[in-house]
Amino acid sequence: MKAISLLLPLLALAPLFAARAEDPATNAPARFPGDGFELRAYQDAAQSIPPEIFSVPNDGRRPDAPAGGAFRASCNAFLVIEGDRRILVDAGNGAPRGTLLAQLRADGIDPATVTDVLLTHEHRDHVGGLFRADGAPAFPNATLHLWWPTNVAGRAAFEARHAAFRLDLFADATSATNLPAGFAAEPAPGHTPQHCFYRKGGMLFVGDVFHAVDLQIPEPWFCAKWDQDPHAAVAVRKATIQRVWTNAPKKKDGVVTVVSPIVFHPPLFLCGAHIPFPGIISTIRQPAPRYGEPTSWEIPAPGTPVPPDPDAPAPDKDGVRIEVRRKTAPATP
Repeated sequence: MKAISLLLPLLALAPLFAARAEDPATNAPARFPGDGFELRAYQDAAQSIPPEIFSVPNDGRRPDAPAGGAFRASCNAFLVIEGDRRILVDAGNGAPRGTLLAQLRADGIDPATVTDVLLTHEHRDHVGGLFRADGAPAFPNATLHLWWPTNVAGRAAFEARHAAFRLDLFADATSATNLPAGFAAEPAPGHTPQHCFYRKGGMLFVGDVFHAVDLQIPEPWFCAKWDQDPHAAVAVRKATIQRVWTNAPKKKDGVVTVVSPIVFHPPLFLCGAHIPFPGIISTIRQPAPRYGEPTSWEIPAPGTPVPPDPDAPAPDKDGVRIEVRRKTAPATP
């Protein structure tokens, strides 16, 4: 753990590969209404990631290059507005790469009104935007929330760097009590020792569990070079996929043919820092090989309502008829 902890300050300062700033005037936020709140997604910077960044732990295998030579990605931040709380999940790169501050202002959000910043971990593309180009706090009235396990070094240095903020560094992610607006924290170490998810109803903010979904959803064992504990990162990624996947093939003419039993989880918005903008994935479809269909996933369009708490049973909204078809022996002539 000591070796890992020594890497944290360096990794926190390292810019994420291949990110570039975009004009906020042409990069509008995506809005998703919820039950008493609103979710807004912002692309802090566009991004693409080359295949040589990825490998399989203890294997050395690299992925094939996709069309265009690099995997689709993004650098996103999310804002939840509920009552008088404005809760930002991660803060982007900061100047000159990131555009989050400019986008917030263009969207009518005064950064001084942000009440909370939930940090998934301490890498530059998540914490760099906490400060303006002149070094002043970008969100001067916000409380920073961050999981900091007792066995991870560097807490005092983090507190010193962020002394201009109110800090909530919680040691137990599963029982954090100071999170706003019904948010809950989930430990998700692997990418870093303090990598953390945040859950609010039907939204799960998953930080850097994915860097290239086109690769890591169908083949979750591939890790980006930034994953400090690749084996743990793979386990977290597989478990995250499992929370939203279905094995039912796509509907054809109102009938879905499946092999019983069906596995289907109620909708859950996976909100990720590097999922292609708007940075959200709902259902992941992993049909059985016999269907001959590739793994696919759904990115909801802006305006799609945030699903209710996924612990509730999902109603059958479209009346899809589920049939189980089994091969039978041909009739004897």
